[in-house]
Amino acid sequence: MAAGAHILGRVISRFARWYDARPVAGDVCLAALLAAFVVPADLSSPDTPLADLAFSLALLACVPFRRRAPVAVFVAVSLICLAQLAVLDHIVAGDFVALIALYTVVAYGPGRPISGLATACAVIGAVLAALRWETAEVSLLEATGSTVASVLLAASLGAWRRVRVAQLAAEREQQAAAERARIARELHDVIAHSLAVMVVQADGAAAVAEQQPATAAEALRTIGDTGRDALAALRRLLQLLREGDAPAGPVPGAEQLDALVAQVARAGLPARLSVEGRPRPVPGTIGATLYRVAQEALTNVIKHAGAVSRVDVVLRYRDDAVEVLVRDDGRGPQSNGDGHGLKGMRERVGLQRGTLAVGPAEGGGFAVRAVIPT
Repeated sequence: MAAGAHILGRVISRFARWYDARPVAGDVCLAALLAAFVVPADLSSPDTPLADLAFSLALLACVPFRRRAPVAVFVAVSLICLAQLAVLDHIVAGDFVALIALYTVVAYGPGRPISGLATACAVIGAVLAALRWETAEVSLLEATGSTVASVLLAASLGAWRRVRVAQLAAEREQQAAAERARIARELHDVIAHSLAVMVVQADGAAAVAEQQPATAAEALRTIGDTGRDALAALRRLLQLLREGDAPAGPVPGAEQLDALVAQVARAGLPARLSVEGRPRPVPGTIGATLYRVAQEALTNVIKHAGAVSRVDVVLRYRDDAVEVLVRDDGRGPQSNGDGHGLKGMRERVGLQRGTLAVGPAEGGGFAVRAVIPT
């Protein structure tokens, strides 16, 4: 039962996408489906079956173009209905196309002024039809009320669809903006950190190239390894941009903090990692946030702290949260907090409902502390 409903849902969803993507072809199918009901109904008319069928077919001929030219189709349908009022003294099976045309011009038309004008014209037409086709079986009040109610219902459905489409477009834009911000943070974290490490290693290699060639060679190898890692991460991000839902590759987490600290230590930064509390697994998004915060903080130490003798990276497991602290004893210029890196850290931590504290450390230096509830 559930499998059948799932298959039916997929079929309906696929048809809806096809129908939205091909307005003319989809509405041709709609007109053909409507004709299967309209033609037999009109041919069975006891009064003027051929005239009834002619008006119905004229109305159905407008349906395939309703989404491509909603205003023109509404005008054409209105003129056909006026001609019908002048010639016939009864409704025909295809008259409901007028409601479809009104719905379409409200849902797909230029906007509110045209929608309001079309609704007013449709209401007037409904009143004229009730007056023209008054019968003994149905009172004038009932006929007028039912036709006007049908018109207002069609217009309301069109307005609802227009608002819903606008809401979905706004949601898609928000999602796209969030995804762009996420990719921008990833690019900044990967590129800025890797380049900072490479610059430090290159400067060190240049300084000792003549006196300590082995040390210079090791620094060059570190530069190569760092560059390859950055290129691999960049390729994954570019693949994600091209393919949308492609896997972004392995995401670093709290378990990789020791490798991160070891990398910057090889680059010459006196960094060390300490773990406090009882280690436990944390969700991937929280672990990735902790890693990126530490990575950006260490990058800022390399770029801004000047001469440092000690950099402490502390991963602290608390009962209800996980905390990462990066503290240095540098005296060099610090970031003013307006850069993309600190902004990205705040965004990352905020998405995890955590808190971020950035500023001068007690006793000198600079500290970055992120606390994320678990």
